[in-house]
Amino acid sequence: MKEQKTDVFDSTNVFMFIIRWWKHLFVVCFLAALAAVIFSSPRFITPKFESTVTMFPTTTASLSRSVLASGTPTGKQFLEYGEIEDAERLLQVLESANIRDRVVERFGLMAHYGIPEDAQYRRTRLIQEYRGNVNIRRTQYGAVEVSVRDADPAMAAAIANELAALADTVQNEIRLERAQLAYNVAKAQLEEMQRQVKTIEDSLQTIMQMGVFDIEGQTMMFARQMAKDISSGNIDGVEALERSLGNVANYGGAYLYTSTYLWGISGQVIQIQRRYQEAKADLESFVPFKFVLDYAFEAERKVYPVRWLILFVSTFAAGFMGVMILMVYENLLAKEIITTKRKTQKPTA
Repeated sequence: MKEQKTDVFDSTNVFMFIIRWWKHLFVVCFLAALAAVIFSSPRFITPKFESTVTMFPTTTASLSRSVLASGTPTGKQFLEYGEIEDAERLLQVLESANIRDRVVERFGLMAHYGIPEDAQYRRTRLIQEYRGNVNIRRTQYGAVEVSVRDADPAMAAAIANELAALADTVQNEIRLERAQLAYNVAKAQLEEMQRQVKTIEDSLQTIMQMGVFDIEGQTMMFARQMAKDISSGNIDGVEALERSLGNVANYGGAYLYTSTYLWGISGQVIQIQRRYQEAKADLESFVPFKFVLDYAFEAERKVYPVRWLILFVSTFAAGFMGVMILMVYENLLAKEIITTKRKTQKPTA
């Protein structure tokens, strides 16, 4: 007669399985929860507080052109909110080593993070700790959000606000380098044009001293006067008028050229003066590159660690592993029982 096989354990019947082993699973989950409570306490994990600054980038339009001119060439105004490119540029500045090093020096983060002076790879450890505590991201609405975590809530708020302030400082330093170059060029051009104007004015003054100051008007006036002198027989007057007309004829061309050139270069001087004023305004002004929506303040509640989440995950993981281990154990035990029965059972004829 062929032996009918029966399953000792039905793997699909999880509920019955838990009923059989609930005491063991309870002990495992309880111990896991107890360990989670203990090891997530401040004695093992330092609590951290979080402070956040939210800001919108501004456009990169020139302040001087927005104030001194009717509008910028790009159509952007100084008081407009920036676009995605401006937000990405602000992100790059905030994440730069320049700002990070200034924050580290300003707040003494090397000592604050407990990194010994003789520790190996001190800077690498500092950068890792800094990146773990400082999070900079662009929101879906185009704003830039700077979040700082620290064991000291006052320190977290101070670092976040300092990062927002340094964003303007660093970008203005970069901008001032270019503004200084533009100012030097505009100043040199203006001084050169002013020298040229002075030279032309001196030349024109010399020509005018020769009695040439209005060619058309003088010629008509001399012609009328000469006609009167000729008709009246004033020979001396006619000779004087002839000398004056000779001066006009000799220096009239130079007068026309010089006066026309002076009029043309005066228009160029006005344009260069405007560029000079713009460059000077850019050099002497401190331009904000962001609008701060919310400044950071000292947090009242910690954000790390999340003890209820650690407790839940630890308990769930321990219970799940306990179920898996007990399932394997029960299967192995069932197979061993079946094997033992087969060995002790005598074969039938």
